Amino acid sequence: MTTFEIRDSSNYAAQVVRVPTPFPLPKADRLVGVGIFGYTVITQKDGDIHEGDLAVFFPAEAQLSHALAAGAGLYRHSELNDDPADKGYLEDNRRVRALKLRGSVSNGLLLPVHVVAAAFGLYVDDFTEGVAFDHIDGHEISRKFRVKEPVSQGSREERNVKKAFKRVDAKLFPVHIETDQYLRNEDLLSDDDVLIATQKLHGTSWRGTRTLVRNQLSWLERLAQKLGVRVEERSFDLLAGSRQVIKDPKSETQQHHYGRDLWTEHLAVIGDRIPENVIVYGELVGWVGDETPIQKGHTYRLANGQRELYVYRVSIITNAGELYDLSWDQVRTFCDEHGLKHVPELWRGFKRDFVLEDFREKDFHAYAYGYSGAHDEEPYLDRPLPLDANGTGADEGIAIRVDRGGRVPLLFKYKNDSHYLYETAQLDAGEVDLESEEAVAA
Repeated sequence: MTTFEIRDSSNYAAQVVRVPTPFPLPKADRLVGVGIFGYTVITQKDGDIHEGDLAVFFPAEAQLSHALAAGAGLYRHSELNDDPADKGYLEDNRRVRALKLRGSVSNGLLLPVHVVAAAFGLYVDDFTEGVAFDHIDGHEISRKFRVKEPVSQGSREERNVKKAFKRVDAKLFPVHIETDQYLRNEDLLSDDDVLIATQKLHGTSWRGTRTLVRNQLSWLERLAQKLGVRVEERSFDLLAGSRQVIKDPKSETQQHHYGRDLWTEHLAVIGDRIPENVIVYGELVGWVGDETPIQKGHTYRLANGQRELYVYRVSIITNAGELYDLSWDQVRTFCDEHGLKHVPELWRGFKRDFVLEDFREKDFHAYAYGYSGAHDEEPYLDRPLPLDANGTGADEGIAIRVDRGGRVPLLFKYKNDSHYLYETAQLDAGEVDLESEEAVAA
């Protein structure tokens, strides 16, 4: 039996889809658009993608494996293909790029199922509509594209890190749960679900906690322990973290983007507002220093050298590692009571009343306050952050939260085409995204 797995990011996994009716594109007689999960994939009008067929969808910024690219003849440099007579369109890094062609944006790649099957000696019947994967029978098919790859597990640096004393048990300071693409998961929600849409900010993920850590005992304390003297082995301490990396200020093996610990620096500003056994998750925006922005074009008009945290999630962690989330309204109350800011809430209501088009390619702040007399009443529940003049001209998108009364909420995101193109341009220039840089330092 063929096994399909997701081992990397679910947002960049491939998925088997039924090809809908292609639609014409302006100024492109030989190209058509195919709508997949609310995005457009541009393909040849008379190519091998046909309505009703099964195909495999790869989202923008996924990276195909060499085995797939070579086996399917997708490399532009044909000598890299298994059959050098084949000539494809992928560069050597096998990255699926967001492209603007004749005024239309393509946000993915479609391959006929038989092409993927043939590259790995599989049968078309092995593929079922709706299945998502990045590995088949243990073979890598795709992954999220990263400019830098993680440090090899066998490297000297990795061995040294493993040997180093670690005060923190990762289960007491868990990473933020992955935020899934809304358009790929919309069918998980019912019309009666209440959606909370917030402004999606583009900075760096930040988390902070006051949790139990291991005390590094001196030789004298270890001797006393052997003699039956009670020695305190754990105590509460403040810690910060990026999305993937715990930032322990007392660690001698810690690595930091920009050569400085931006996360612990901000913990020093707000740490006294975090109670014991609480984890605060948020987006840190603004500036690293006077000259370096956290994200180019996305400082939200903060003055040089300033930065601000906007909280989007607060969790309670027990000493045993059980996690319980506050509801969104409780997050708002927590922030108000502890002198913190939360991400701006734009809209809330039933899923049946939600119109995604209202949030596409908008500068939320300019839409609400950029010109007088535009609205009879406030269009959003909170005041959105203003965008930089040198940015993309639109917000990154929105985050969508659904509280169903469980231990953790359902979290989704929608990103605009303009931001996909922005990220693609960054990667084309070889610029390492701050989140990716931190991930490979984990």
